[in-house]
This record gives sequence, structure tokens and C-alpha cells, in this order.
Amino acid sequence: MIEIVLAILQIILAVGIAAFWIYFFMIENKNPEKEDWYLKHERSFPLPDLGLVTVCLLVAAVGLIIGERFGIFFTIVAGGGLMFLGLIDLAFNLQNGLFKTKNMDAYMSIAIVAIVLIMGVLNLIYGYFNF
Repeated sequence: MIEIVLAILQIILAVGIAAFWIYFFMIENKNPEKEDWYLKHERSFPLPDLGLVTVCLLVAAVGLIIGERFGIFFTIVAGGGLMFLGLIDLAFNLQNGLFKTKNMDAYMSIAIVAIVLIMGVLNLIYGYFNF
């Protein structure tokens, strides 16, 4: 049962990551109010987000749903990737004071970092106890 719940969360997160990048390139990337340094930072993440983490989340979810061992392996890989990306985002936002503002972007960043780090920990814990 826990495998199915985790698989559903993995699919939701994978879809959320893809949706974020669609939003970013359609809206934020074209926003003239966004600082160049911020856009350069964000533009460095589509490949690891979409090319590694999202793929691993989806492969892990399929593996968990059908009960194959590769699901656990890719859950661990996805968890490590999520932790790395979440910590990089957390450090960047803290260093640049992006959490200090009281606008919607700050709240979205906090939520994204929290979700990514929580899912990273959940994936790693599940993988550790089931490998």
C-alpha cells in the first residue's frame, strides 16, 4: 500500500516539475522585471530537473506500482537528486534574500523547496528500508 501512495506522490511531483518549467519558460523567462542573475540561475536547472529527477520519479513510480525492484533503485536515485536540487535552491534563495520578500514568488519558492526536500527525504527513507 505504501508503494502505491509513494508512486502517486512521485507522479504528482514529476508532473509538478514539468508544469513549473512550462510556466517558467512561458511566463517568468519573459518577465522584464526578473533580474538577469536570477534567470541565469534558473535556466541552469531544466536539464537536471527534467532529464534526471523527473525521469527517475516516473520510472520509480512505474516500478513501485508493478512491484519491480528497479522501482526502489530509482526511488533512491530520485531522492538523492531531489535532495541535491532542493538544497541548492535553498542555499541560493537564502544567499540572495529571496525568502525575505513578502510577495507570492517568495511563498512559492518556500513551498517548492519544502516539497522537494520532504519528497527527497521520503524517497530516501523508503529506499533505505526496502532495498
